[in-house]
This record gives sequence, C-alpha cells and structure tokens, in this order.
Amino acid sequence: MNLYRLNLNLLPGLKALLDTQSVSLAAKQMHVTQSAMSRTLAQLREALNDPILVREGNRIFLSEKALALKDDVNRVVTEASTIFENQQFDPWITEKNFTIAGTYIVLEQILPRILQQFWKQAPHFNFELLQFSPQLDKKLEAGQVDLVLGYVGKPPAGFSYEPLMEDTICALVNEDHPISEDAITVEDLEHYSVIRHSSWMGSPHFIRDYLVGLSENIRVVAKTPNLPIGLQLVKDTSHILVTMEKAAKSNIYVQNMKKKVLPGKPPRVEYYVVWPEYWEHNRAHRWFREFIINHFRLQLKEMERQNALMNEEDCITIQ
Repeated sequence: MNLYRLNLNLLPGLKALLDTQSVSLAAKQMHVTQSAMSRTLAQLREALNDPILVREGNRIFLSEKALALKDDVNRVVTEASTIFENQQFDPWITEKNFTIAGTYIVLEQILPRILQQFWKQAPHFNFELLQFSPQLDKKLEAGQVDLVLGYVGKPPAGFSYEPLMEDTICALVNEDHPISEDAITVEDLEHYSVIRHSSWMGSPHFIRDYLVGLSENIRVVAKTPNLPIGLQLVKDTSHILVTMEKAAKSNIYVQNMKKKVLPGKPPRVEYYVVWPEYWEHNRAHRWFREFIINHFRLQLKEMERQNALMNEEDCITIQ
C-alpha cells in the first residue's frame, strides 16, 4: 500500500474510538460533532475492512481486529505527536492531559501538594486522578493511565518503570490497648484479632500472606480499602490494625494510636513508578513524570524527617 495515499488524519480519530468504544465519546474527545466522527468511523471501516465497533444487544464492543490494533495505534499516534511536540515543548504554554493512578493516601495526602507546585510552572496541564482498583492493569494495557505511583513489583513488557520506595508492614493499636507498651506476639494477634488495611499501594497479598504464614488461628475481623476507615473500625476496640508502615507514618488521621513492630519477619515491599513505553521519549511526559517523582521523593524525605523529630521529642519527654 502506498503510504502517500493513506489518510493519516484518521489515526487520531481511530485512537479516540479505540479508547472510548463510543462514537459520541470519541467525538467529545476530538472536539468534533458526532456526525463528523461517524464519517471518520465509516472511512476507517472502509480502510481497514473491519467494523471497528460491534453492537451486541445494548452494548458496543471493539472488534477482534480493533483490539489487536489498539496497542500499535496508541504507540504510533503518541510517537508521531512526540516528533512535533518535542520541537516546541515549553511547560509554561504546553497543554496536555494526563491520567495518574495511585492509592487513597497518595491521592489525598501527597499528590495535591505536588500538583499545586506543578501548576505554578505548567498551568495548562490537566489531570485525571484514579484510585487503585482491580481494573488498574486493564486500564494500563488499554493506554488509559499515563503514570502509576506505587506499582507493586516490576510491570509487564511494554511499560517503563523505576523504583520509587521500599516499605514494610506494621501494627497500630489504641494507646490504652493492653499491649500498648509491650512487643506484639503471634499469640496477641490470635487473641485480639486483626483489622487488615488491604490497599496501600496495591499490596493486600503481602499482608494476607504474612498473617497466614504466622498462624492459621489469626482472625481477620475486617478488611478495609483505606487506612482512615481502618482507624475508625479499630477505635474503641482491642483489635490490632495491620497496615503499611509509610501509610501509618504519613496519614494525618493516626491519632491516639501506637505504632508497633510485628513479630517474625514482616515482608519488605518494593514499589515502582510505571508509565507506558510509548511516553518514554515524549518531552512533556518526561518533564511531568520527573517533576512528580522528584517531588514525591522529597515529600517522603520530609515525612521521615518530621517523624524523626517527633520520636526525639517523645524520648526527651520520657526521660
């Protein structure tokens, strides 16, 4: 096929249709009328000899060929736009839309301050923030997420990544808990039962596997999707809340609680920043992700510094 006879203007429309699986949503994304997008779909169907969108009952699905094309189309459109964007990238005037995925704590307590600083240098960047969910990997594969803060383990092929931080698990108990001044034992976990925070940076299986490895007699009375809910559940009870250490240190809701070391060998977990490979050499994405990553690490260091100061003050008070 002769490249010069192809209508390459159809590619952005194809990407929008593949991403949204809807003519109306694709039209909105492309800022064109629905009739114009319908004409684009008709031209794509003729060029590719495929329906692209298939209706089954009241639902619309991508055809098998469309699904097979999706990754290549994302890559080609992004790399093509990169050629031109890189020549004229200026954070002060560039307009971009990016989607960031993270946990409740990242989105509520860390990312807002970073984005407030970000907009001072890049006021025309827009963001959609997504909380971690079981659908995260599917959204990543579909090209619907541009940056993940805290992916557990190394991602599959097709994604770039770099280490973000390490963490481990700990316990939280009320200050008046019978074991608040003692080291926690396996017997304590069996006796008082556990509330398990199950989604700090996507790591529920580490906590689950650790507890199962300690004893089959540890009862998990509740599993909570975020730490604030866990803290409300454990309040005025003798249960033990098991969560990730950095979540406990960074969360503003941890009050009248004592952080405790867990028995045995609590696992260490490594978290990564992840983004699709096709963004690797895009200057706007590189500038955006480096800003987010650097400021994220600075905030973690500041949290560690503040925690160290608080521990020193506690030691002085005790003496």
